[in-house]
Amino acid sequence: MNQPENTSNTGILIMAHGGGTTWNRMVKEAARPLIKKYPVEFAWGMANFVSIQKAVQKLETQSIDRILVIPLFISKHSPILRQAEYLLGLRDELADPPMPVMHYTDEFVEMSGVDIDDSHFMHNMLFPPSLNPVEINTPVEFTDALDDHPIVAQILRDRILALSKHPEQETVVLAAHGPNGEEDNTGWVQSMESLAAQVQEMQRETGAAFRHITALTVRDDAPEAIHEQAKQHLRAAVRQGNISGEAIVIPVFLSPGGREKSITKRLEGLSFKWSGETLLPDARLTDFLVESVKEAYSRQS
Repeated sequence: MNQPENTSNTGILIMAHGGGTTWNRMVKEAARPLIKKYPVEFAWGMANFVSIQKAVQKLETQSIDRILVIPLFISKHSPILRQAEYLLGLRDELADPPMPVMHYTDEFVEMSGVDIDDSHFMHNMLFPPSLNPVEINTPVEFTDALDDHPIVAQILRDRILALSKHPEQETVVLAAHGPNGEEDNTGWVQSMESLAAQVQEMQRETGAAFRHITALTVRDDAPEAIHEQAKQHLRAAVRQGNISGEAIVIPVFLSPGGREKSITKRLEGLSFKWSGETLLPDARLTDFLVESVKEAYSRQS
């Protein structure tokens, strides 16, 4: 895919949740064509203050005049992205309580300007009482998260077809991690339902629509009652799919790292088809990143 020339000295900040070495390497590999043309930095974590501040500092040493933030997250309906907007100066106030700090805790204490004591540490994480924006001297613009982008629908369809034999008899369950809040969860599921509709439309064009595609979230980090409700919803969807047919379960996760495996644990004792393949690795995620930059340039012109 052709890339726009960096005529405006744009620096690119790719935000992603991050994981182990393999997880991060897949994201960097997807971004390789951008790295060849632009200054690119990565900010790993849940809108981690230190990670974002370091990325901004590195970009601002490279004579840029704007920073384009690409949030490589499954959904925009997330306190992570709202916190990132606050940290980067696009919100005047935090919209949610600060996200827990899982990495760079010592540096957070040193750099953040927030008063921290032992009471703010719990379960090997730091729960800051407040948060200050990062120091930044460059205009910032955000692109869209993955949400219901057609490229995501194309990848999911291929993941499904790799397991499918008789589409008219198969119920597909798209299962994502999901947020804790109800409003965010509603938005998250609506985007996934859009993906499901796109997949079905592609299938209808070939004369092989699936029996049904349902979208849901497993909400691993939510309070126990919500967590259990989500588990039962998932199990019910698979059981329903197995009535006079087969169930195919597809994880809607960015990169393999273990979290997607929690889905199979919740489905113990049930029959379903599963590959565990996530969106990455797939060259079309590179296309998504390049398209995000091109769309930002088109808005600027």
